[in-house]
Amino acid sequence: MTERVTDIKKRVGHRLVHLASGETLKVPHALFRLHPLKVNEEIELAAYAQKISAEEGRYALEAAVRMLETRDRSVLEIANKLTDAGFSAKSARQACDKLQTLGYLDDARYAQLTAKRLSKKYGAIRIRRELRNKGIQEQLIEDVLEESDTADQVEAAIKIISKSYARQKGEPEARYCRAYAALARRGYTPDVVKAALEAVIAEYEPDSSDV
Repeated sequence: MTERVTDIKKRVGHRLVHLASGETLKVPHALFRLHPLKVNEEIELAAYAQKISAEEGRYALEAAVRMLETRDRSVLEIANKLTDAGFSAKSARQACDKLQTLGYLDDARYAQLTAKRLSKKYGAIRIRRELRNKGIQEQLIEDVLEESDTADQVEAAIKIISKSYARQKGEPEARYCRAYAALARRGYTPDVVKAALEAVIAEYEPDSSDV
């Protein structure tokens, strides 16, 4: 079927090609440079799609490797970025499978590194949510969180809240509530929050009664 190109828009990672029939083609930049189109050009749609399909596997893999040059990523993150850039779901999946086989993509490693990085500022609830959003399987999340020591979480929470608590004014109960809410927003569990605040209160208000 012959189609006429009516418009071409440049988007992040791809070109959006509008056709007279109302159909649109999402072509990755690298493949568009290889097989360029012009507005008002008549194309054989099936033949053009075949050209793109024949080349996109290699280019999808190269794009995925570049994404991993800056930092580690999850399988879902790479797959989503590839499809957002115009690669087909099939080529994205094949690229991810290849990188997993080679050891460049590893959700278990990604989960461990991400949890370690986030644990300096956030609690288990926030870490769990972040890992879920990246497509990490529940069992991997559980394994990573089980490795996290509660004492380390309490220590991190103390570091986060101690200075701001010392600067706060008002009644002890109000200060406690504000500090509790601040740590809860960072995803710390109630047990960790309470332990951290007990330590902070003991340091800054040693003579105060329990709030």
